[in-house]
Amino acid sequence: MPTVSIVVTSYNIESYIEQCLESVAAQTLQDIEVLVVDDGSSDGTPDKIRQFASRDARFVPVLLPDNSPGGVATAANAGLDRASGDWVGFVDGDDYVAPDMFERLVQASEAAGADLAMCKYLEVDDTTGQRSEPADAHRWAALDRSSYALDPIHRQQFLRFIAVPWRKLYRRSFLEAESIRFPVGDYFFEDNPFHWFSLVSARSIAVVPTVLAYHRVARSGQTMATADERLLRIFEHHDTIHGWLRERGVLEIHQVTLLAWVISQLEWISRRTPEPLRDKLYDAVRPIVAQYPPAVLNRALAEGHKGEQTRRLCHAIGKDNRAGFRRVLAGRPATDNKLRVGWHHLRNSGLRQTATMTGKYARNQLGGNARLQSLARIGSTKSSVSNADLMFALAVVQQQLTDLEHELAGLAAARAGAAAGGISPAAEPGAPVLR
Repeated sequence: MPTVSIVVTSYNIESYIEQCLESVAAQTLQDIEVLVVDDGSSDGTPDKIRQFASRDARFVPVLLPDNSPGGVATAANAGLDRASGDWVGFVDGDDYVAPDMFERLVQASEAAGADLAMCKYLEVDDTTGQRSEPADAHRWAALDRSSYALDPIHRQQFLRFIAVPWRKLYRRSFLEAESIRFPVGDYFFEDNPFHWFSLVSARSIAVVPTVLAYHRVARSGQTMATADERLLRIFEHHDTIHGWLRERGVLEIHQVTLLAWVISQLEWISRRTPEPLRDKLYDAVRPIVAQYPPAVLNRALAEGHKGEQTRRLCHAIGKDNRAGFRRVLAGRPATDNKLRVGWHHLRNSGLRQTATMTGKYARNQLGGNARLQSLARIGSTKSSVSNADLMFALAVVQQQLTDLEHELAGLAAARAGAAAGGISPAAEPGAPVLR
C-alpha cells in the first residue's frame, strides 16, 4: 500500500501535462501511486499520459472515454475510487508542485494526527510567467500553530480559505468513512462542496505555511473569467451544502458562514454580469437569500466585512426588490444627497475639530458611501479652502479608502475561488479560481 495516492486530472492540456507529471515524479516521497485521470480529451493529452506511464510504473493512466458534463468531479471521483494509499492528494494536470510537497504534507499530518493538511500556493500567469499570491494569502497571517482542532471557531476560519483541493492532503480512511466525494452534475465549482464536506467532517487540520503548489491562470481554454449563464451555476452548490449540513444536524452552526459564502460569490459574479443576464443572476440568488431571516443575512454581511454596495445589493434581494437590485448593479449613486447635506452642514456650522472628529462625523453622516468625486466637486466649487474643508476632504478620502479596502477584499477573495474545471470561488469565502 503506497503512502500517498496522487490524483492528477486532465482535459485537453497536451502542452502542460508533461511538466505536471514530471513535477509529481520528482517527489522526495517516493512511495506514491499516481492516478492520472483524463476526462475524455480530444487532443494529444492521453497519448502523453500513456507515454509517461510507460516509463514510471507508479503512474497509472485512467482514461475516460468521454468528456463528462460540468467540471472535474467525475474525473476526481474516478481517481478517489481507485486510490489505495493512506493519504490522497490532488494535482491539476496543468499545474506543477514542489519536489517536497507531499513529503512535507504527510509529515505535518502524521505529526499532528490530523485528517487534513494544507499548504500555500502561488498563481502563475500563463502568458507572462509572473507569480502572485492568491486572494486568501492574507488569511495565513492568523495561523500561528502547526495544527488546529476543528472546533466551531477554527472550522469557520478554514472554511473561508479558497476551496481548492490541490493544496491539501486528505486521510483516505477519513474520506471513505464519511463517504466524501465531489458532487457530479452539469456545473462547475465542485471544489466548494468537497471543501465544506471535508472541513465540517474532519477533526483537525495541519498547516504548512510554505508555497508548495503552483496554479496556472490565464491559460487559453480555461473556464471564462467573464460571466455567462454557466457561471451562475455556482449558486446551485448552496443547496447541495445546505442539505448536507441539515442532514448532519449542523446547519444552524454553519448557516451564517454558508450565506457569507453565497454573498461572496454574488459579489464577485455581479461585477462581471452583463446587463442582459442580471435578471437571471437575481433569479439564481433570490431563492437562496429567501431561506434566511434578515438577522442571519446581516450577520453574514458582517462576517464577510462587506462594503455598502454589497449590503445594498443583498438587502434588495432580501426584500425581493428586483428594481433595487438592478439600480445597485447599474451603479446609480444612492448617497449623493447625503453627501451634499453633510457638506452643507460642515460649511455652515463652523466646525473646527480635529481630523479624527471630522472623520467620525463624516462616517456617521455618509454611512460609508463617500466617493472621490466629492473631492472634485469641493475643489471646483470653492475658491479658497478652509481647515474645515481640508478636514472634511481628509474624511472623504479616509472613507473612500475604507470602501475600497472592502471592495478589494471582495474582489481578491473572490478572484480565483477555485473549482475544478472552471472558476471556483472561494474564498472570500472565496472567488473562483481559474482552472
